[in-house]
Amino acid sequence: MSTLSGMETLILTAIILLLTASWRLYQKRKYYCSVTSKLPTFYGIPFFGVAYQVFDVNKLFRIISAGNDVLKTATACAWVATTPYVLTVDPEVVKRVTTSPEFLHKATDLYTHFHNGVLNGIIVSPVKKWKTNRKAISPFLAHSNIIDMFPAFNENANNVKNKLAGLAGVGEQDIFTIIKECVLQLSFLTVLGIKIEEGTEKHKEILRVFNALVDHMKLDLWFGSLGLVFLSRTPRYKRIIKYLCDPVRSLIKEKLSRKGESEAVNSLENNQQTVIDLAVKSMRQGIFSEKDVEIESFTMFAASFETSASAAYTCLVMLAMHPEIQERVFQEVRSVFPDGVTDVKYDDLQKLRYLDMFVSEALRLVPPITYTGRQTVRDTELCPGVILPKGTQVFVPIYELHRCKEIWGPDSGSFNPDNFLPENIAKRHPYSYMPFSKGSRNCIGFRYAEISLRITLFYAVRNFKFSTTSKYEDIVFVPNITLSYKIPPLLSIETRAN
Repeated sequence: MSTLSGMETLILTAIILLLTASWRLYQKRKYYCSVTSKLPTFYGIPFFGVAYQVFDVNKLFRIISAGNDVLKTATACAWVATTPYVLTVDPEVVKRVTTSPEFLHKATDLYTHFHNGVLNGIIVSPVKKWKTNRKAISPFLAHSNIIDMFPAFNENANNVKNKLAGLAGVGEQDIFTIIKECVLQLSFLTVLGIKIEEGTEKHKEILRVFNALVDHMKLDLWFGSLGLVFLSRTPRYKRIIKYLCDPVRSLIKEKLSRKGESEAVNSLENNQQTVIDLAVKSMRQGIFSEKDVEIESFTMFAASFETSASAAYTCLVMLAMHPEIQERVFQEVRSVFPDGVTDVKYDDLQKLRYLDMFVSEALRLVPPITYTGRQTVRDTELCPGVILPKGTQVFVPIYELHRCKEIWGPDSGSFNPDNFLPENIAKRHPYSYMPFSKGSRNCIGFRYAEISLRITLFYAVRNFKFSTTSKYEDIVFVPNITLSYKIPPLLSIETRAN
């Protein structure tokens, strides 16, 4: 009898919970009816929405693309679990979302994996804090400071060249690891002012642990989409974060102990200001707390490392997969550096127009960041007739925006640097292309990334010819912090005679 009574109680409890959840879902759908009644909406499965699609990024992209084609719309709404998200590839709507003050907040759910105590800096911080902190750090990316980084950029590119030389003539090899090793050193040096000796156990361990951090953040991203982010915050995750932050914390304490030292002094031999120097300066001025110094320094370090390494690897893969384009890039680089590359100056960057077109096309088809998202700070008109309630999250699927046939033509998925000829650029809406996002909350380090990437390519293309048996049409992408390859293509390297 007691067993039967217990079962009845369990069933009754389950019914009450289901009815409560159903009522809340009904109320939420009613709250957002001003959006869903105006935009084509993907509801998916009750209580789950289309959440099951986030685990297959290629399938998700195809669904978004098919939805745009079938519904004849560039802006739609999709329910993930019990939350609606607006998605848009309409360049005019993208412009509004990325430039309007009503959309200055970052989308909460899209950046859950950044709220881990070390990366929740200017990438995701609330508007008021973001404005203050970005202003404090912006001198790091001033033109004069980037010019001062050129010796470090050249040294890093030469280091990549020397490592690739060791793989020449031995068949297809994994070059992504080499690129990450070198970019890790560059990020430590330019962002934190720390010189990590290559090949040491410390260097290898930091790279291994950082890769583990990225893997955990991927789980954050998946679980966060279902409101279960706590499942990824394991004790191991916390140990990884502590290990990576310890050098930053030690450096902060060291700098704070030098009370009589000039703010401009750092561990580099020139006048370059590192992020940690600027952050410590802001702390002494009462703008930053010590935790702010740690977070902003680590955020810039991690962002510069992950995006720069991914972009450099993608460009070399695209060169290997498109030999005719590679040859044209090589001939242009050789025309500027006929005797080889030894020291790239800023003026050299202005002389390689086709390489610029190639890089832009590579970042169009394989953007490091696949999504950007904003959140309304108040009830806001998205486009004529569509009012978004306060707190509505709007996502821009950059990957799909860059492949939209209405913008890029019927061959939008093909690799064609001519997409970036001046006359073709002039035909497109300026918000059709945004590998580093757009607007006031764009990627603050895009100039750093663009310049360091090009210098790396100068050295690599001038000295080597790349090839691969992997096919461009067979590439499969997987969701990660940056867009990643399910099977990273291996490359063969051949040293050029001249």
